[in-house]
Amino acid sequence: MRTLSLALLALCFSAGPAFSQTGGAPVRILVGFPAGGTIDVVARVIADKMKDDLGVPFIVETRAGAGGQLAAQAVKQAAPDGKTLLLTPDHSMVIVPLTVNAPGYDSVRDFTPVGQVARYLGAFAVASNTGVKTLPEFIAWARANPGNANVGVPAPGSIPHFGMLSLAKQANVPLTTVPYKGSAPLVQDLLGGQLASGTTAMGDFLEPHAAGRLRILAVVDQRRSPLVPDVPTFAELGYKLEFDYWLGMFAPAKTDAAIVQRLNASLAKALALPDVRERMTKLVFEPAPGTPAAMGEKVQAGMALWAPQVKAAGWVMQ
Repeated sequence: MRTLSLALLALCFSAGPAFSQTGGAPVRILVGFPAGGTIDVVARVIADKMKDDLGVPFIVETRAGAGGQLAAQAVKQAAPDGKTLLLTPDHSMVIVPLTVNAPGYDSVRDFTPVGQVARYLGAFAVASNTGVKTLPEFIAWARANPGNANVGVPAPGSIPHFGMLSLAKQANVPLTTVPYKGSAPLVQDLLGGQLASGTTAMGDFLEPHAAGRLRILAVVDQRRSPLVPDVPTFAELGYKLEFDYWLGMFAPAKTDAAIVQRLNASLAKALALPDVRERMTKLVFEPAPGTPAAMGEKVQAGMALWAPQVKAAGWVMQ
């Protein structure tokens, strides 16, 4: 028994030195979305804390493009030594494999989950020139104005895209989805009145909502957000739109379990720090650490949830 305990203890401490066995090479966190965006900022905040904990340099590399595919492909091809990590939203790991013919990776086979980083809420908002103040009012307005009943989504073939197709079907209303290249142009068109409604991460709507330049009508979650406590959830309004949006960290497949556990522990420690939590909250992310196994289960559960909805939408693989 004593021998077994010593062996387990040695395993726990062996993960730390493993990061310095490659000549002090830095740990790279790859982000598949633009530099300066919220995901990039979260990666840099976390990297700054994990470098102190693990005692090795951390750098964040942007590999923007193709909905996160470029970064995922690069991590898939990296050595499984814990030195190359992927920080990505659910879109890259759940939706891309369901909507793209050859994404260049398999979300389950080609990666080892390290852990969840955060969760965040989606929201549905309308332009001020619609004059509506509630979701039922918007549904009635859309039925009366089918030619103007459009809804912007931040990317074609994305979770918001399929979510809005589901809303249109559930409400039996002729909503026309308008795909954008990101949230910024979507919000600008809402503010300018060129777009009747839109959905994206709630953080992108908060400031103009508070200023009265657009109105958030519903949030995508099981519970109301304390940031907009007067705004109901879709579930409260009778619609089945309760999915999670998340950020997760992944390593290449076959990364040693001891290294993964050490990375997971360091990530959890970083997410528990008050200054990290404060910074992420300002970005409208909720720190949500978890085990590697739980992260893997989220990926598979997400694919099981969205696969039939993608099929029902008649989506043609790109």
